[in-house]
Amino acid sequence: MNQKYAVPYAASAPMGGVTLRGGRLGKAFENNIAFLKGFELDRMMYYYRVHAKKAAPSVPYAWQSGHFEINLKGQTAGEFLSGACTSLLWVDDPELRAKADAVVAEIDACKDDDGFIMPITRDEFHTKEYPNYTRAWITFGLLDAGYAGNARAFELARSMTDYFNTCDLLPYVKDMNLGFQGILVGTRVYDSPVGKRDDIDVCEKYYRETWWLEQLLEDNHRAIYQHPGNHPHSTLLTTLEGYCDLYRATGNELYINAVRHALRMYEDKWQHVGGGINMCEDDTYYPGCNWLSMRHNYNELCSTNFWVLLNQRMHLLEPDNAHYVDEMENSIYNVLLAAQVEDRGFHYLNFLEGGKDARWQDRCTCCASLGTRLVGLLPQMLYTTCGNTVYADIYAPSEAELNIASGRVKLACETDIPDGGHVKIEVQEAAAPFTLKVRIPRWAAEPVRILVNGEEVAGAPCGYVALDVKAGDVIEFTVPMRFKVTRYTGGEELVGAQRYALEYGPLLYAAMGPSIVHVNWDVEHPEDEFEFIPGEKRKMRMKHDNAHEYWAYIDIADEPFSVYPVVGSRD
Repeated sequence: MNQKYAVPYAASAPMGGVTLRGGRLGKAFENNIAFLKGFELDRMMYYYRVHAKKAAPSVPYAWQSGHFEINLKGQTAGEFLSGACTSLLWVDDPELRAKADAVVAEIDACKDDDGFIMPITRDEFHTKEYPNYTRAWITFGLLDAGYAGNARAFELARSMTDYFNTCDLLPYVKDMNLGFQGILVGTRVYDSPVGKRDDIDVCEKYYRETWWLEQLLEDNHRAIYQHPGNHPHSTLLTTLEGYCDLYRATGNELYINAVRHALRMYEDKWQHVGGGINMCEDDTYYPGCNWLSMRHNYNELCSTNFWVLLNQRMHLLEPDNAHYVDEMENSIYNVLLAAQVEDRGFHYLNFLEGGKDARWQDRCTCCASLGTRLVGLLPQMLYTTCGNTVYADIYAPSEAELNIASGRVKLACETDIPDGGHVKIEVQEAAAPFTLKVRIPRWAAEPVRILVNGEEVAGAPCGYVALDVKAGDVIEFTVPMRFKVTRYTGGEELVGAQRYALEYGPLLYAAMGPSIVHVNWDVEHPEDEFEFIPGEKRKMRMKHDNAHEYWAYIDIADEPFSVYPVVGSRD
C-alpha cells in the first residue's frame, strides 16, 4: 500500500505512452502545440526580469485592461509551462521543450534567496489573488515541467511551497479574493515527488471550511452560489478537487462525502446541456437559473476544466463507474474543444445563444491557461489501468503503450467518433492475457453488439463491458447514435413559447441564425425531422424547412446561433 495515502487511487492514469493519431482530439492537440509555440519568452519573463533588476526587453502580455499578466504578474509563465509540459508528456518537441526549459531557468535565476519565486514584492503578495490564484498557476506550471522531465522545476515548486507554508499570510489567506482556490496548490504539491506532510497539514488548518462541507452534505445550494469568501465563483469546483485529494491523504470520509453531494447538486441545478457550468462570477445566480444570453456570465472554460479534472479524480477512485467518464467526454467535446479557436486561443465564456465570446483574443486569461493544459492532457483521458485491467475510456484514433500487472500492453484504436460510432481496438502486444473494459457511452441509442475477432461476445447497454483478451485480438463495435432533446427551463424562459436543445451522439447542436431562432419540428420524434447535409459531417438540415440549419456547436466560429431556439409544431 502507498503509505503516502490513506486511500490510494484504485486506478492509474498514464503519464506517457499514448499518442493521438488524428481525429478531432488529435487536431485539438496539434492546434494547442502551435498556440503554445506562439508565446514569446521575453514577454512571459518581463516581470521576472524587472523583479530581479535585469534588462527586460519587449512588453508584458496584455489585452485591453491587461488584467491577468499586469495585475497578476507571473501567471503567464505558469500558463505556458502547464500547457507545454503536459503536451511534452506525449510528444517529443525540441522547440517546445527548449522554451519550457528556458522559462524554468529564468524563474530559477530570478527567484529570491529564500525560495520565493513570484516576480513581486512580499507586500504585493499580500494583495489581490496573488497568494491563491497566481501562486497556483506558477506552481502548477512548475509541477507539470517536473513531470515532463525538468527536475529543477520540482525543486522550485518545493521552495515556494516551503516559503508559503510558514508565511505570515496563512491566518487569513482563505479569506482573500477567491481564497478558497488556494487549497489545491498544497494537495498537488503533496501529490508530487517533492511533497511533504506539511502541505496537507497547512491545507487542513488554513483552508478547510467545515461549515461549508456540512452545507454540501445537507444538499444546500447556498454552498454553491452564496459562499461568503469575497464572492461566489465556480472556482469552488477546484476547491472540491482539493478536498478529494485531502480524502486520499487522510481517509477522512467527510471530504469525499461532501464532494459526492456537490457533484450531484451541480449536475441537478448548475450544469448546462453540453456539460458547461452555469455558475461563474459577477452576476446574479440561483439554482436552475441556466442563463443563455450574452449579457450573462456562464459556461466559463475554467469551470469545465475543474469539472473534467474532478470527474477524472472520481473515476480513478471508482474506475468501474462510467458516469464520471461520460461527464468528462461531454464537457471535452462540447465545451473544451468548442472553446478552442484553431491555434489562436480559447473562448473565455461559452455562450449558448447569440455568438461565441471574443475574449479568445487574450491568450493569457485563466481560461486560456486551463484550456491549454487540459488539451495537453487529452491523451491521458483515453485509458486508465488497474491491476491487470485496462479501461478504454474515451475513444480517439490513437496508440497506447501501457504497463499493467502482467507487463506491457500495446493497443491501437481506430474510430470515427464523434461523427460516427464505430470503434476498433487492436491488441498489438501483450505479455499475457488481460482484461479490457470497453466503455459504452450513455449516448448509445440501444445495446451495443461487441465483436472479438469477428465473433459476438456481448451485447451491452451503457457502462463498462469486461472482455478477456490477448495479443492479436481485435475488438470491434459500433455505438448507435441517437437524438436527444432537452427542454429549456431557467431565467430566460419566454412566455407562450418553448425552447429546446438538440444533441446527436456526443455532440451538442445549435440552430443557426440571428437573435432567438424560431423553428418548427416535432420534439417527440427528432429522428424524423433532420438529415445530414451531403458532404458535411456535422451539419444538419431540417427535412421540412430549407431556411434553417443545425450545426455542431463544436464547429461554430463567428456565426450567430441559438442552442435553445424556440421550437413550434409543424401542425
